[in-house]
Amino acid sequence: MTQNIELAINIETIYGELDICEKIHKVSAAGFHAVEFWGWDGRDIEKVQKTCKECGIKVRAFSGTKEWSLCDRANREHYIDWIRQSIDTAKKLACDTLILFPNHFTPTGCSDFRDIYSREAMIANITGTLTRLVPMLEEQNITVLLEPLCNTGSDAGMSVTDTSVGADIIRAVGSEKVKLLCDVYHMQMMHGNLLNNLLDNLDIVPYIHIADAPARHEPGTGEINFKFLARKLLESDFCGTVCMEYFPEGDTEEGFTAVRQFLNQLQR
Repeated sequence: MTQNIELAINIETIYGELDICEKIHKVSAAGFHAVEFWGWDGRDIEKVQKTCKECGIKVRAFSGTKEWSLCDRANREHYIDWIRQSIDTAKKLACDTLILFPNHFTPTGCSDFRDIYSREAMIANITGTLTRLVPMLEEQNITVLLEPLCNTGSDAGMSVTDTSVGADIIRAVGSEKVKLLCDVYHMQMMHGNLLNNLLDNLDIVPYIHIADAPARHEPGTGEINFKFLARKLLESDFCGTVCMEYFPEGDTEEGFTAVRQFLNQLQR
């Protein structure tokens, strides 16, 4: 299955405070061919596009979430309009995938709607908004990925934290353009049982984020058995993207040794 696994790296969390285009040059020199980043707003997208072209780098995905939340029905029209703008940006970058968070983030943590909606209502809101997006996504040939996240610390209000809940939402929407992103760090922090949660949902999971737990550093710095995970992914029917999204334990380039060791296991 190795020919069906695309490798990528998130450039937000590496190389400190370097400009996004400097980071693209750095990861290209380090041998990576596809990148992911978070928000696009406020960035010089033409410069990013030009830099990627110069470096032979593909923008695999970026975040389509800003100041509106999937779980908030009251601002659904604002949210949909923002996704429309994000799709326009994706087209400029020759990117076909947007990552959507259940809640948007503020400077102090994720937005919290628990005083407004029940958990069931928030899940219904997310399902409804994703369903509304389907015609636009199909017309524009864009896929969105719902990413369940931790609800620890300042993110206590996160509305979708469990893989099973995210999977139920995706299946309820029932579109090939609405899929689930599994982040093994968030999964391990919330409920563990990584392999079964991944294998049970391979039909709706085309994208996996990689970082160790509990510190969210490179593979091999924590409690996740990545050698076992890589072997089982290769033995499975997984067909999609594996993207490194971690905070280096030390120097970024020194950490690439552990990253390459894991990625090499996916190419055997």
